[in-house]
Amino acid sequence: MKTADTRSEAGLRTREIQIALLRGVMPTGSTKVPMAELRALLQDLGFQDVRTLLATGNAVFRSGKLGGPKLETLLEKEIAAHIGPRLDVMVRDLAAFRKILAAAPFPAEAEAMPSKVLGTVFKTPPSPDQAHAFEAAITGPEKAKVVGDVAWVVHSNGVAASNVTPQVYRRAFGKLSGTARNWNTFGKILAAAEALA
Repeated sequence: MKTADTRSEAGLRTREIQIALLRGVMPTGSTKVPMAELRALLQDLGFQDVRTLLATGNAVFRSGKLGGPKLETLLEKEIAAHIGPRLDVMVRDLAAFRKILAAAPFPAEAEAMPSKVLGTVFKTPPSPDQAHAFEAAITGPEKAKVVGDVAWVVHSNGVAASNVTPQVYRRAFGKLSGTARNWNTFGKILAAAEALA
């Protein structure tokens, strides 16, 4: 049986485990961020158990007490100074990341076609009007739902053939910054973060 102290310790561990999602990372060009350089930077900043995943700008690590917007700002500043690109970074601790996946509104589609289910994680939650505008703009065959700070879309015919273009996002969300990952990638990130818990 878990005691209050045990639950408190577990909560502290999940809050110090951070997931950083970099926006707009490309394998070449002006927004290239080599994952080896990102790992080295995070280690130089004093973070522990650093791991990066794929080449799209995903990292998990222990941050101690630093998290949220302060950690986002630090990472954006340090990446620009030491690696080059000026990129937005979305940070969530493990507890928040678990909730994102648990609240995903299309579990059957995520199971059946995980590469076609995308979630865009925003720095701050869209307003109700923005969420409504986005959902109303999706008339099929895609499906969309905004849950908290994530806009979920099922690209039934694949992302490349989707009617949900970047322009659709911009019309609904304006300058609100976010970065998208598919369900497969969400799962890999969660597994890497859970391994630190």
